Amino acid sequence: MKRSLATAVFATALAAAAADEVKSTVRFSNNDRLTGSLESLTPERLVWNSPVLEKPTPFFLKGVLDLTLDATQPEITAKHEAAITLVNGDLIRGQLASVSDKFVELDTWYAGRLKFNRVNIADIRISERSQFFYRGPTGLDGWKLAGDKPAWIYQNSAFRSTAAGSIARNVDLPDECSIAFDAAWHGQLSFRLVLFSDNLASERPAAGYDVTFQPRSVYLRNCKTQQIIGHTQSAVALQENEKARIEIRASLKSGKICLFIDGHIIDVWTDPDVTRVGLGHGLHFISQNTSPVQISHIEVSAWDGEVDKLPEPQFPGGMPPFGMRGGIRFNGIPDQDEAEPAPPPEKPRPGRMELRNGDSLAGEVVSITDGMITVKTPFREVKLPVETLRSLALKPVDLERCKRENGDVRAWFPDGSSIVFRLEAVGEGTMTGYSQNFGTAVFKISAFSRIEFNIYDPELEDIRVANSW
Repeated sequence: MKRSLATAVFATALAAAAADEVKSTVRFSNNDRLTGSLESLTPERLVWNSPVLEKPTPFFLKGVLDLTLDATQPEITAKHEAAITLVNGDLIRGQLASVSDKFVELDTWYAGRLKFNRVNIADIRISERSQFFYRGPTGLDGWKLAGDKPAWIYQNSAFRSTAAGSIARNVDLPDECSIAFDAAWHGQLSFRLVLFSDNLASERPAAGYDVTFQPRSVYLRNCKTQQIIGHTQSAVALQENEKARIEIRASLKSGKICLFIDGHIIDVWTDPDVTRVGLGHGLHFISQNTSPVQISHIEVSAWDGEVDKLPEPQFPGGMPPFGMRGGIRFNGIPDQDEAEPAPPPEKPRPGRMELRNGDSLAGEVVSITDGMITVKTPFREVKLPVETLRSLALKPVDLERCKRENGDVRAWFPDGSSIVFRLEAVGEGTMTGYSQNFGTAVFKISAFSRIEFNIYDPELEDIRVANSW
C-alpha cells in the first residue's frame, strides 16, 4: 500500500478506533494500521473489510506485518495443563496424551492432538488446572477505565499504561483466590494492584487490599483501615529485571496474603482485621506514573488457603544484625566482606520427575490414560494423576531446532503463548500449517489473538520489537 493513499485512509481508521474499540487490526510493513475485520485469508494474501474502504480489499501478505484478531476460548475441564517449550522458543499448552522416546503427544482445544518430535522439545512443565474465574486479557470489554482520560490501552494480548490511572474489572473473586499475571516495565517500577475492591470507578476504593509494587519493595495495605499490613524489601527481581511473573494468594478466611515472584515465595502477611463485610469482587491495575507498565497473562483462580511454602526470614530494614553473615548495605549492594551467596534451589537429578509436593520420582513413562500417568520405577510401576507432577523426565537426546520455512507465520494465543508453522491453506474458520516440530495440523482461527507474517525479515524486526514491548 502506498503511503500517499495510506495517510488519509489510516488516519480515518485510527479515529474510528479511538471512538470505539475495534478488536481486529491489520498492520502493514510500513507500520500503518487498518481496523476492521478479516474477510478471507490465503497463503498469499488477505482480504480486509473496513468501514473506511468502499469494499473488501485484498492485500499481499508480503506487505503485512501482523493481524490482530478477536480470540475466543472454550471452557476446559481437564485437571492438568502441560506446557511444552520447543527449541525454537515456541510454547504450546494442552493435556498430555502420550510420551515415548521419540514423541510427545498433546491434546489441544485448538488443533486436536499434536504429536511433537522429542528432538525439538526443550522442556515440559506441568501444572494443576484450577477453576479459573478469569483468564486474559482478550480486550477492553468488561474492564472499566477510571478518570477522564483513559490511562490504559489493549494491544497484543496485553494491557499497557500510557499515563497514571486505573483499569478495573469484577472478576468474581472467591474468598480464597490466586491472582497471577506477567508484569513488564521500563525504568522505575511503580504500580498498584487492588483486590476485593468494592468500587471499580475509583483508584482508591474504600474496601479491599492495596498492593504497591516498587523496585525491590512491596507494601500491603487494608483499604478500609488504611493500615499497613506488610512490607518486604526482598523482592530483588523487581529491581534487577524489567519483567516478572507475580502472584498474590489471598484468604478472607484466615486473613493470610502471600506474595510470589517468578514462582518464589517472597512473604506471607496476615490481616488481623480481616472481614468479608463490605468487600467486593473487583480487581484493579493502577499505573502510578508515566513510566509504562504492561500487564498480560492474567489468571484468577481459586486457592485452597494452604500455605505450603515459607519465605526466607527477613530482618528489620532488610538487614541482619551486626556481625551476621549476608549483610546488606542500605544501597542494596551485598557486603562483599560478609556476604555469603545462598545456594541455588536443588533441582531433581537427570531422569527424575519433580512432584508438586517437592519430592522427585525416578523412572520412565509407560502410559497416560484418562489423566493418570503410569511410571515404571526401579522397584515397581506407579500410577499418579498427571496434575501431581511438575516436570516430566524425557530421554536425553541431542536437541534440534526445526527448519525455517518460507511462508512461516507466528500465531499467538490469548494466554501469551505462540506457535510457528508454515501457512499452507485456509478453510472455513481453520488454518492448516506445517512444521518439523509436529508435522501438519489444522488450527481454529478463533484460537489466535494475533498472527505475525514475514517473521524472518530483518528489516521488519525493528518495527516488531518496538511494538512488542
